[in-house]
Amino acid sequence: MLFKIDSHFGHVIKETANGIVYQADGSPVDPANPRPCAGCKARCREGEQDPCIANLPGTSAACCGHGLDLTPVYKSPNGYVALDDGRRMSFSGLVGGERIRAAVDAALKGEELPQGFSFDDTKMWWTGLSDYQRQHVHNHMLAGLARLVTEAKKGEAPSARFLSGEAMWWDGLDEEQKAYVWAHTGEMIAQLVEEAKSL
Repeated sequence: MLFKIDSHFGHVIKETANGIVYQADGSPVDPANPRPCAGCKARCREGEQDPCIANLPGTSAACCGHGLDLTPVYKSPNGYVALDDGRRMSFSGLVGGERIRAAVDAALKGEELPQGFSFDDTKMWWTGLSDYQRQHVHNHMLAGLARLVTEAKKGEAPSARFLSGEAMWWDGLDEEQKAYVWAHTGEMIAQLVEEAKSL
């Protein structure tokens, strides 16, 4: 879990002395059997596209927001779509897949976004990069995260689970260490982008 309070498919979860639990009722989170999406009630799987917005055209990454209006940490809109051209739109996690598809369609046609959708001020890191350059950044991202984790742990290597691909980069980190990596990830990606541009 990245933060002590986070969300999982629209359900607010929290880290406790007894493990990760659902905030609503205190029952343990079973990663192998997560609760259905709080929005559309579909079964979601880690690493797969959200069922209600699967295969969005012209899109590199997206989250429907899973029926959760705002993120529990930053109180920002819980849904987002990152388009291939680098634009990123955000929206409440309450809007649903049909409205998200309509907003993406409008964005790709150059039309005004529907009410409740807005583009963020900054572009995504891949803006203007060729496929080869984007692949260079992807190929070096894990090594960059491993370096940041090592820095956060004062020279100690990341967890074996992260290095083997079984866990996320924050596996075994305390809150201060997570905050260090989170704060420096943008700078690390920017460095990789500059490297990619020189290829």
